[in-house]
Amino acid sequence: MSGEGTAPRLLLVSGAGGAGRTVLATALATRAAGHGRTLLVTVGRVVDPLLADGTGPFDHVHLNPVELLAQWWAGLSATVRAGRGLADGADAGSSGFDPFALEPPELTGLADAEHVLVLRAIRGHVESGAYRTVVVDGPAFDGLVSLLTAPSSLAAYLERVWPRHVRLSGPTSGPAAGALAALLLAEPLAGLADQLAAFVADRSALELVHVVTGDPGRPARAREELAALEVLGLRPVALVLNRLITVDDRFALDLPHPAVRLVRSRVAAQDDAREALAEVATVLDRPVVEAAEALEPVLTPAATAAVEWDADAILDAAPAVVPVPEVRSLGGAGLDARYEWAVALPLVDPATIGLGRVEEDVVVEAQGVRRRIRLPSVLRRCVVAGATYEEGELRVTFVPDPEVWPRG
Repeated sequence: MSGEGTAPRLLLVSGAGGAGRTVLATALATRAAGHGRTLLVTVGRVVDPLLADGTGPFDHVHLNPVELLAQWWAGLSATVRAGRGLADGADAGSSGFDPFALEPPELTGLADAEHVLVLRAIRGHVESGAYRTVVVDGPAFDGLVSLLTAPSSLAAYLERVWPRHVRLSGPTSGPAAGALAALLLAEPLAGLADQLAAFVADRSALELVHVVTGDPGRPARAREELAALEVLGLRPVALVLNRLITVDDRFALDLPHPAVRLVRSRVAAQDDAREALAEVATVLDRPVVEAAEALEPVLTPAATAAVEWDADAILDAAPAVVPVPEVRSLGGAGLDARYEWAVALPLVDPATIGLGRVEEDVVVEAQGVRRRIRLPSVLRRCVVAGATYEEGELRVTFVPDPEVWPRG
């Protein structure tokens, strides 16, 4: 058991491809194992060679999205067939709608469903009570955004095209078998999507460790990635500046040799990266942890113990505080009232911001990502009167909608 009466820690290691996420996730799991039972979760079609031998002071599970999808589909199709009263392999009849004609081995990819099932597996391990710390070697940035947004997107799509009250009211037309198949497909997905959207949104349950290298251009890219994550309501528990090289005073950086010029260029890029990340860390109020380049290739989990960095600064850190949208009264009463809805987005480029409204939600788009945010009740009876970006905040002005505003 996780012991000590504390909730398990879920640390999701993120960052661009080539940042060294897998090595640092393994090193973090190795260090965490000294504090209690730890699980390292990796995701992908193949297992990274670093973890192929199955050694390490932590438990390790690899999640293959295709296998998860096939397992889920097999269970769901069996349930539907049983509900229809059909034997395995029997004809579904003349309903004209039979998604379960597809057999599990035929499913080679279904993106949102794969992401949802990966998150379900991760949540299962976190909630099992077996571990004090769960470290996830997350996908590269684009895959990470898809993973984190899949549950809320899927739930919103299902509710939009087939609202739950309609699903549960029973078929109004068409063969019952086809309606049953559709219901048994949509309802479990919708419920699971809602649960996992809440899980992803719980900042005390899911924490990011964002990894950056000092290579030219990487810090600027990391700032854009962190801005996109902030739109999604996520801030990292720590930033890791990875694969740093150390040059002591005995190394003459002014020599004209090509190798020396290469080292000099890398050291200068590292210094620039430190400065850039320090600025971001100040804005986010998060620490920067430096990790040195390994002297030898890291080929086993045991070798990650030699990585020079302060992993305890991550393991001991409090969860990041993410500002929640705030409603402010700008004065007036009745139909003359004015309200401001503000959300802190200090890293966002204002030129990328777009706004939309879908029923009781506002859709914020920035840095190439979208997020639906449920409006508080007072603003659901209002219409948007304008929007500005000031002092690192997106500020949207609302005024009462005369059609639905209560009469005084």
